[in-house]
Amino acid sequence: MFSDLMLPILVCAGCLIIIVLVLIKTRKKPPPKTFSIPGTQATRPSQNGETETAVTEAASDQGLLSWHEGFESTVLDFIEFSDGLIETIVNEAPLEEIQSIDVFGATETLELQKAASEHPSPEMGAELSAMLASISSSLHAYLRSEFDLAEQQQSIYQEYREMWFQRLRQFPQDIDRIIRLRRA
Repeated sequence: MFSDLMLPILVCAGCLIIIVLVLIKTRKKPPPKTFSIPGTQATRPSQNGETETAVTEAASDQGLLSWHEGFESTVLDFIEFSDGLIETIVNEAPLEEIQSIDVFGATETLELQKAASEHPSPEMGAELSAMLASISSSLHAYLRSEFDLAEQQQSIYQEYREMWFQRLRQFPQDIDRIIRLRRA
């Protein structure tokens, strides 16, 4: 009886192995994500399915340089604005004073949103937006008396802040201001 079952089980197992091997061999690989970092090469799939290598170093350097020239001061203004908000929260300012703050209506915030949308890398633009969201979340958590959440959001902001100081140093326009704000 055991030998009667063994043959069909082996046939089914063999068929499954063949099916898996065929699926692995014929599966189309997704195109590689292109993320341009200065000094690297990006690959793009061509129309015939092959990948062609394009050197985007000069183009990405030029795009980043022009973005830094146009928006570095905007990011630094926003960091100063955000640091002021955090200082206000940490110093436990009266709730009336904090409630009157409109994070998304502030000039620094509107300019940062523009800088985020115009960044050559969508991922880095999203990080700028996340930095804005963390400040806003921290403020609203404080207003709801959720102090642990407010501190957590401030910590997230600090991580983005530090990361952006590193990025701003790549093409510095005002290195003295970057150093001064980073030490603060």
